Amino acid sequence: MEPTRRSFPTASQAFLAKRIFTAVGAEGTLIEDAALVLEDNQILYVGPAREVELAAVPVHDLGDVTVLPGLVDAHAHLTLPADKRNYEQVHQDPDEMLALVCVMNLRKHLAAGVTTIRDNGGRNRVTFTVRDAIRRGYLAGPRLLLCGRPVTQRLGHFYFCGGTADGPVEIRATVRALVAEGADHIKIMASGGATLGNLPYYAAYTVEEMKAAVDAAHDLGRLTTGHCRATQSMRYALEAGFDAIEHAEFLEADLSRKANLGAHHNLQGGQSVYDGRLAQQLLDAGTFISTTLQCGGYDTVVDLRHKKDTAGLTGQEQGQLDALQFYFEQKVGNFSQLIKDGFVGKLAISSDAGPFDTQFGRMDLGLCLGVEGGMTTGQALVAATRVGAELCGIADEVGTLEPGKLADFFAVDGDPTRNIADIANVTGVWADGRLRSHGPGVGVEWP
Repeated sequence: MEPTRRSFPTASQAFLAKRIFTAVGAEGTLIEDAALVLEDNQILYVGPAREVELAAVPVHDLGDVTVLPGLVDAHAHLTLPADKRNYEQVHQDPDEMLALVCVMNLRKHLAAGVTTIRDNGGRNRVTFTVRDAIRRGYLAGPRLLLCGRPVTQRLGHFYFCGGTADGPVEIRATVRALVAEGADHIKIMASGGATLGNLPYYAAYTVEEMKAAVDAAHDLGRLTTGHCRATQSMRYALEAGFDAIEHAEFLEADLSRKANLGAHHNLQGGQSVYDGRLAQQLLDAGTFISTTLQCGGYDTVVDLRHKKDTAGLTGQEQGQLDALQFYFEQKVGNFSQLIKDGFVGKLAISSDAGPFDTQFGRMDLGLCLGVEGGMTTGQALVAATRVGAELCGIADEVGTLEPGKLADFFAVDGDPTRNIADIANVTGVWADGRLRSHGPGVGVEWP
């Protein structure tokens, strides 16, 4: 006797797909010949299609595709255009132009399957205004989690955003103001970066200053994260109690090398030295790491490799490619060591899209680097969905496909659990149960 199949009298729609990847479990779970049933913007059921009765439900048969949870990009910069200009050049543009840049970037990320973006620093109130526009229905976009202006020392990394503060008293006041304006989390520039005049090999704040930011944020129910390229800043962030750190490049000064201030993609003036003891301490503390593997020039690496294969490179271009490849060997090497030391489950794959050449809509590059660095395809997909949601504090809403979660998902041709590059073959994106995009190059569905 055939078992009774479950029915859904309250369901609003259902989707059929050859494969559904749920991101549940350490490497996710792949269901063949699957169904996803929704009620309004929530998931009622995800599982084998043979186990459900859908005769009374509108059904969308997506065919031979893989459906996945919407990607969660835990680190991006919506106000930056990724047009290879440096920070100082970009910030000659007025706030109105930066708001339009945000709209462009939202469309690109959404069309590539990103349904949640955690912005980690924009100028003035630009990102808050854009989020208000989405909430009013003026435009479609991913769910936005915003820090507003990053907290930074005077003339520190991203100082032009307007969040400068020095000393515990100023830092606490800045955090409180950001929360009052609508910040979901607090971003602290714990080390130098690529802003002109910065040294990325040293901490930018003392432990006392960092702890003031963390305490003020936690007192108001906000998570914290820190820009930590320098090993010293990672140690300070650990001691201060950060919830997450960004980049984790393990950079140390090397005074035998000529300093190159503001360099995005080379190690002149410093070196990357993995610190296993510090990594273990971070793991023991439960600290998340947002890895931003692709930032710092990987889009350019892809372009130069293609040109080398098709038309050849000039000597200058070959030198640029060699320097970039060395830089990414260091980054991926550190990532590989973190995996070996047990960090899978605390490593989120995020993009840092916006600065220099790091394009929105290309999280596939970071996922490919994650697999190159030693993750399985399933682990990489989980790192860009469930782990990202956990890092952002919204894992009860998104990041996996399971009953009770919001209906954020996208479909791709192929099977990224077999070939991670298939994640770029997007055919449709749904957010809150509504079709929002038909994929890159096709466009976004506006309200």
